[in-house]
Amino acid sequence: MQSDRRTFFTRAGLRVGAGIAGVAASAVVVVGALTLPLPSAHAQPAPQRVTPVPATVTAACPGPLYSLSSDSTSSQISAVGTPTVVAGGQAKAPGKGPLNAPDVRTNGTPARAFDSPAVDGKEPLLAAAQSLSTDTADLHGFAAANCSQPDFDQWLVGGATSLGATTLVVLSNPGDVAATVDIDTYFEQGAAAAAGGRGVLVQPHTQHVVPLAGLAPNATATIVHVTSTGGTVSAELQQSLISGVTPQGVDWVGPTASPAKKAVVPGVEVLPGAATGASDSDDAGLPALRIMPVGDKDAKLSIGVTPEGGSGSGQAMSVTVSHGIVSEVPLDKVGAGTYTVTVDSDEPVVAAVRSTTSDASAGTDFAWYAAARQLKGPAAIALPSGPGARLHLVNPSSSAVTLKLAGPAGGSVSVPAGAALSNAVGASGVLTTADAQGLYMAVGYSGAGALAGYVVYPTGASASALTVYKR
Repeated sequence: MQSDRRTFFTRAGLRVGAGIAGVAASAVVVVGALTLPLPSAHAQPAPQRVTPVPATVTAACPGPLYSLSSDSTSSQISAVGTPTVVAGGQAKAPGKGPLNAPDVRTNGTPARAFDSPAVDGKEPLLAAAQSLSTDTADLHGFAAANCSQPDFDQWLVGGATSLGATTLVVLSNPGDVAATVDIDTYFEQGAAAAAGGRGVLVQPHTQHVVPLAGLAPNATATIVHVTSTGGTVSAELQQSLISGVTPQGVDWVGPTASPAKKAVVPGVEVLPGAATGASDSDDAGLPALRIMPVGDKDAKLSIGVTPEGGSGSGQAMSVTVSHGIVSEVPLDKVGAGTYTVTVDSDEPVVAAVRSTTSDASAGTDFAWYAAARQLKGPAAIALPSGPGARLHLVNPSSSAVTLKLAGPAGGSVSVPAGAALSNAVGASGVLTTADAQGLYMAVGYSGAGALAGYVVYPTGASASALTVYKR
């Protein structure tokens, strides 16, 4: 509109130079221009749907277990063991590369990252996971982890820094851009005030290990929020327990589902004799739900503990938990079995469940079961070797779902409406499905003195169609 006015006045000025009659005529025209509306034209941009080209998908594994030096004058971290790793999802094997860990004194195999590029414009599909059994003076037990895709925002529900508990924050950057990471830690008294978790630099293709005790000392129950700027990172917790001189288990704690008003935790194993603890602390045997409302309001929770297959004893309860404070709810009414734990809340929460196993000859171990994300479209499930491996499936819909799986121990699995079940997995490898149909999935392991589990993450790069307007 302003351009039209300037053009008009310029032309009127040119007419002024033609003489007195022209001046009079121009004056009339100018007055008319000031009193009459100028015509305008509005061009409506034509919308167009564009689907972005799928990008390379990356997954980073936590790598070996890590042990802090027992020497009080040293803060060195040592690597323990070499995990069994499986990765795949497409016909072509994913690329892989090591993650250098400058904080770690090690002669072992470093952590690995995998990547899978798009092929013929199709969305990449990638899953990777690892498992490791160890029995040393400081670490004992079986641990398994899903190698997660790097992200800017992750919640890790688990860990402790109280007497006998050691928790490490493992940050992996498989990308080409340095990541600046903030680690916010919450515990039973609220948010930890330590500044050491701010601005942690993780260089490209490296792994950085941060002892949680330096951020939240003497915490019985922790939840860690990891955010990054610049590059993205994959985040895990490694928690280990020891009583006196006897190790009491080890586990990796992967990212739980983002804060939401509903949380679904599949595949929670409660083994015979597990619920023997006298308290809900980390080194007790009692299964417990760890939870925290995210925001500035307390949350009213409806908690359900439902056995897989519809058999066995369950539990239901209603509780209120305080915002910004980590709470634990004992699951003390359930017998031995495998369960799905659901939480319905009036405020967004993050959650996970801890369970313990003990064997007179094989020792004690524990596992953290994270809240899963609903899976839709193609999915890949990585299955490293381990004792009693099972694939857990939860169907939240009102219709039965038949899931078709390709790969080792593949086939069809029918999951009834609103039900949960599991299938034994006899071989390691990667299962794939063309459509996960809204299921929640997890992989679990259990054996004498061994317990572990992890959720199946959505895989593939996000390539949703966008609406763009041409100018």
